[in-house]
Amino acid sequence: MKLAVKSDKDKVVKIICESFDTNPHVNLVIKNDRKRSKRMVAMAKYAFEFGMRRKGVHLTDDGLGVVIIYEDGKVSMNLKEYLMQLGLGFKAFTIARSPMVDKLEREIRKRRPGNVKFLYLWFFGVANEALGTNDARELMKHMFNLSAEQKIPIYLETSIKRNSIIYKRYGFEEYDLFKTGHEDLEMLYMRRHFDHATK
Repeated sequence: MKLAVKSDKDKVVKIICESFDTNPHVNLVIKNDRKRSKRMVAMAKYAFEFGMRRKGVHLTDDGLGVVIIYEDGKVSMNLKEYLMQLGLGFKAFTIARSPMVDKLEREIRKRRPGNVKFLYLWFFGVANEALGTNDARELMKHMFNLSAEQKIPIYLETSIKRNSIIYKRYGFEEYDLFKTGHEDLEMLYMRRHFDHATK
């Protein structure tokens, strides 16, 4: 595993776009029109820049798996990130949809713990060509090592039920469920204690 560098941006963007192409949460907030591919790229670029500033973009040795994970709240957003977020509203969501997206994301965030330190798992994915390899296991192992070294838990949300089943196999537990009211979209909240392996 290795920390990503700026030159990894295109690689990471490609992996995120491939991994989240059918994600229900992403497909709700990204407008589905002829510009959808460009909108996905804009979202992925934002995630890369946001994660890089927090030293949270990690790649497998073969460069085909990526996880964006960082200590929540440790690094505050700066002016550049606020401007990037504003631009994301134009490029990925459209102006008309931005209020809906902003309200939804606020509701999602406020269900995360506010009184504990934790690593937030934002993106986890492997390139299509790496499906069936050990890259996903390598990413998982790396996340757990980070959690154990820092002695803080990992928190995440997923909108895909089968993903929650996989996470449970690796020691995660559900602690909340948010029915968004948008179509059938539900957000499952999960966490894994840093000392899970010793429990």
